[in-house]
Amino acid sequence: MAKPHDLHLFDWNKMIDSFHRESDRGAAVLVGGFVENYLGTFLSSLVVDEQVADSLFQAVGPLSSFSQRIAVARAFGFISKQDYADLNLIRKIRNHFAHHPLEASFAESPVAELAGRLSEQETASEAQAQSRAELNKLAYLYSCAQVCGRLHLRMEKRKKVAAELAPSHQPPSPCQ
Repeated sequence: MAKPHDLHLFDWNKMIDSFHRESDRGAAVLVGGFVENYLGTFLSSLVVDEQVADSLFQAVGPLSSFSQRIAVARAFGFISKQDYADLNLIRKIRNHFAHHPLEASFAESPVAELAGRLSEQETASEAQAQSRAELNKLAYLYSCAQVCGRLHLRMEKRKKVAAELAPSHQPPSPCQ
């Protein structure tokens, strides 16, 4: 994957309608791609030198893949252990659908087992899903949403702190 698209969390709502119209494969790839991009957006928000950072996200750069972004985010303490675990499960589920040449679904192995380990499995079960596949698909969606939400909150917190640290005084006018 190249440099992440400039996503905002509000773009999530645009993607949800498509998610519900998609097959399991399409839904998993769509949402997983969103999370991968949003993690890239989050990591990009931390850079202090954009010219240097651009090379990190190039096709062969050290942050070009989902797994590399996850590893860096955890290694530097930007995400929790739970987010790290969920992101790796999301990545594995997305990759299974993206690279498995035969039929795959949220009801069958290995996706069902991976989805069963997502942190939002309990929340999804409260949604009164009609089938195991629907339950796993919702757990995937909810886990993706929660991770993106937490990344968004961290970005907003950093912006607020940066704004508070910025000089609040106006420069003296030339007439004074």
